[in-house]
Amino acid sequence: MKYIISVLLAICCCLHTSAQKHNVFADGALSLAYLDPGFSATYNYNFIKYIGVGVGGQGYVFHPAKTSFRKFTPAVFADFRFRIRPEKISQYYVLTDVGVDFYKHSNETYQEGYYEYSVPKDNGIYLGLGIGYFLRLTHSGWGPYCTIKLINNIYELDQYNLRTREQKSKNVAGGTVIISLGFRFGDNDDVPKN
Repeated sequence: MKYIISVLLAICCCLHTSAQKHNVFADGALSLAYLDPGFSATYNYNFIKYIGVGVGGQGYVFHPAKTSFRKFTPAVFADFRFRIRPEKISQYYVLTDVGVDFYKHSNETYQEGYYEYSVPKDNGIYLGLGIGYFLRLTHSGWGPYCTIKLINNIYELDQYNLRTREQKSKNVAGGTVIISLGFRFGDNDDVPKN
């Protein structure tokens, strides 16, 4: 939780800078795995017209690992966005987020057939891929948006064969699809076209 608070403070500090092209995306979301709520907040800077980079924090409820119960899993990430039609009122974007999920691994094992699985480490690599729609309502770039995003936790999984007594480790991914609705706060002075 302290990591998410640190990221949100960094986002707020960045808003007070005097340069333009700054955006903050804040949303509430629904995980389609179990219809659990979640949230995200992202600071994004458009260093050129079509491409933005930033940082963010989020929290969703899902199974972060094969041996974990469904639980709230916070993450911090770097955000990369490609904006389609940025000069228009009606805009689209594609995003990729890469970061870290924060959770404690479980000492429990999971058995499936002749295999027993365990997760040896805390935390995992967060990967999010999504597409979105933004409707610009104000001259400075404020407006609502919606995003559909696939979030994944990539983690190390130990696999033990009960018949052959062979053990190996592999990297696997588990996640869910997220639908979010939010509001973008901007600091852009370019005049949108219809």
